Formats: sequence, C-alpha cells, structure tokens
Amino acid sequence: MGGVLGDWLAASRYAVWGAGKSGRAAANLLARRGKEVVLSDRASRDDLGGLTDLERAVEFHGGGNVFADAEVVILSPGLPPTLSLFDEARERSIPVVSEVELAFAITESPWIGITGTDGKTTTTSLTGAILEAAKIPCVVAGNIGVALCDVVEELSPDTVVVAELSANQLWSCHRLKTVAAGITNLAPDHLKYFGGFEPYEAAKRRLFTMQGADGLAVIPAVARELLPDEWPGSQEHVIYYGAEGDDVGGLERVVRFDEEGRGQVLEGGRWTTFFEAHRTFPLLGSHNRRNAAMAAALAHAVGASWEDAARGISEFAPLEHRMEPVGEVDGVRFVNDSKATNPHASMAGLKGVDAPVVVIAGGLDKGLDLTDWVELVAVRAETVVVIGEIADKLQRLFGERGIPVVSGSTLEEAVALAFERAPEGASVVLSPACSSYDMFSSYVERGEVFRRAVKDLQSTSRITKT
Repeated sequence: MGGVLGDWLAASRYAVWGAGKSGRAAANLLARRGKEVVLSDRASRDDLGGLTDLERAVEFHGGGNVFADAEVVILSPGLPPTLSLFDEARERSIPVVSEVELAFAITESPWIGITGTDGKTTTTSLTGAILEAAKIPCVVAGNIGVALCDVVEELSPDTVVVAELSANQLWSCHRLKTVAAGITNLAPDHLKYFGGFEPYEAAKRRLFTMQGADGLAVIPAVARELLPDEWPGSQEHVIYYGAEGDDVGGLERVVRFDEEGRGQVLEGGRWTTFFEAHRTFPLLGSHNRRNAAMAAALAHAVGASWEDAARGISEFAPLEHRMEPVGEVDGVRFVNDSKATNPHASMAGLKGVDAPVVVIAGGLDKGLDLTDWVELVAVRAETVVVIGEIADKLQRLFGERGIPVVSGSTLEEAVALAFERAPEGASVVLSPACSSYDMFSSYVERGEVFRRAVKDLQSTSRITKT
C-alpha cells in the first residue's frame, strides 16, 4: 500500500495512527531513535487516560488520524483496510506499515510467526514454553497482548521472537520474513473489518508469501490448501501437523498427537514417539493436540529438540479463558472457553469435551453462519443456556431441533441454571460462539465473571438440582 521506502527506519518523520497499546509502543520506539513522530487517534488525550507513558518527543493529535507531513504511516491493528484514509495514502504514495513490521525492521533476531482464526494464543504460548525448556532465549509478543515494539529494541541476535499475528496486523506487513511460520486454521471471522472473507484470508496468507525460500512453513494436515501457491519455498521446507485420525497420506514430515496425548514425528519414512504416554498432556481437546504439534514443529525449526518439546508441553499450564478448567461442584466440572468468540472456536473446544455437556452460549451476534455450530451443539449438549443479545435467536434455533434451552438474564444466572440441569459427571462449558461486547468489556471480563460465579457455587451449601 502506498509508496515504497527502502528501509522503514530511513525516514525522518512518521505518523502513527491509533493510540492503543501497539500505537504508543511504535511512537515511543521511533521517538527514542530520534524520529519526528505524530501519534493520532479519534479519541482525545483525556479519553485515552492522559497518555502518560508517551515519550516527551511524541506529538499527539486527537479527534482523528492525520498524515502530518509524514513520510511513513505506522498502523495500529484497530483501523480496518476499508477506511478512505488508506486510499488517500495510496494517492500520496505514503507507505502504510504495521507496527509489527516496524518492530521486525530493527531486529536481527530470528522470528517465528503464528496466525490463524483460533488457537493462536495457545500455540504461541506453547512455542515459547518449549523454547524455554530448551534454554533458547525467546520473547513472546504480538497479538498475545504484548506490543512487539515494546520488547524488541534490546534483543540479542540469538533471541527468538515468537510473534502471535492477527490478520489485522498482517494486512499492512510487507517484508516480515519469518524463519518459521505456522497457521492454526482459517474460518470466517472479522468480516466487517475486512469487508469479506477473501481479504481476511489473503491477510493471513501474507505470513507465508513474505517468507524467503529457506523459511519453514507449518501447515495443518487437514487443511493443506492453506499453504498459498505464492509461497516461495519447497516441500522440503514444510512440516504438516495434526491429531490422530487426520489424513497424513503422501506427507513426508509430520508431527501429531494421538487421543492419549502421545506425540509422534514422521521423518524419513519412519514414525518416532517423542511424547510418551506416561507424560501428562495438559490441555483439553483434539484442537489442542494439534496446537501442541504445531508448536513443537515451530520450536524444532529454531533448534529445540523433540525431547525439549515434550518437556515444555508437559509442564505447560492451561491459558485463562481457553478451555480452562475452573472448578467442580457436586461432580459437575466447569470449563471456561470465553475466548471462543466465533462458532469455529466454540466447535473446536466442544469437540474435546466428553459427554454429557451443558453449554452456556450467546452474546453479541457477529452475523456469522451458525448452522454447523448449532448442529454440533444440538448433538452434544444435554441443555443449552443462552445469554445476551442473540438469546432469542438461539432459543429459536435450538428449539426447532428439540434441544432443551433456557435463557439467563445474566451470566451468573446462566451458571446457576446450567448447574441445576447438569447431571453428575457432566461438564458445564462457557462456549459463547459470540462476541462479549453486549454485556462485557471483553471476553476476559466475561470469563472472570464465569469463574466468580463458579466459586460462588463452590462456597454455598449443596444445591438440590431440579
């Protein structure tokens, strides 16, 4: 997009659009390097908490994003590519560059890039855990909640950057050359942001097309088509990953986990077990077995052994709000998957939970196709408890299939209703398949409310179920 500059750090004046965490990190990094920087946002300084963490040299402009005579625009991920501002940038031949790529431009470190619709954070965290087990210096950042521009300035050349990368970050990357790149999956999401599925898909695929010919691609065996035709590498630089039962026919390099959590590697026509059955596999669901296989392959690409992978995975603690076990009450287990903000993520989590299941679902309707999700929940769930703006729609969809469905006016009420209807030995899973913004500030707040509601159940006397 826009013009071309030989080096993103060669300019003297920059506009940074968006004063969120990554925008402030980019502006501060540039200011520390002696650049002229104008940070702009639609919100005012007061609305943004005063911006007390900005370097003194950063000029701030509220009320909208401005070019400010900049040679380069550095972009925060909150601004969608459909904005007319980007047409104006093209007309002015001003490059628009992701904060991610600015961070990449100042490092000599090897980068691992991880993208996909669901499972990015778990896979990124697992990759970092394996590298730590291998005693390979690393930093985990990006879409996982730590801005890359905040952590890359002082890295030594042998420190591996493990970057979780969203499509919102990748569409404005141009030269992000990772030594290893992996994708978890691809399903419709963020369609309003991109204006459709095709540009969203194209943004994800950029992670691979920007690699060099010697870069490693880590691709799901069940979705081999996710390796783009434009990828510059060859099949000898591809590792496929999966879970037991995935079709691996014709593949030469594969990492997979079976249903018992045993990890295996196919190399040179021979399967080798690297994660023995006696080890504890810490995560629920076949999707997490795939995430672990992907993380092992990515870490192996930068020097971790398969034994390092086994140790790092077995010592890994489940992440908050991602199929997180949060307690048990009278033989009923509660699982927090608040991060499942779309049907695809919800389905992946629910497939890994043994029956019987009571599902708490709902929130803000994102306009996504719910057909496959409704069918899966209808088959697996004893009862569905619905919440949020989409509750009436879900009641109708499940009612049409004869599935018991009740509505909770709050999440706390939904937890109580789910517990009352859960038989002993069941799992109550918060698996919304929807955004949280109708009732909560984020999926994190939603998950924390769920945890507190479970704790309240644990602290009361035994409840007689109806």
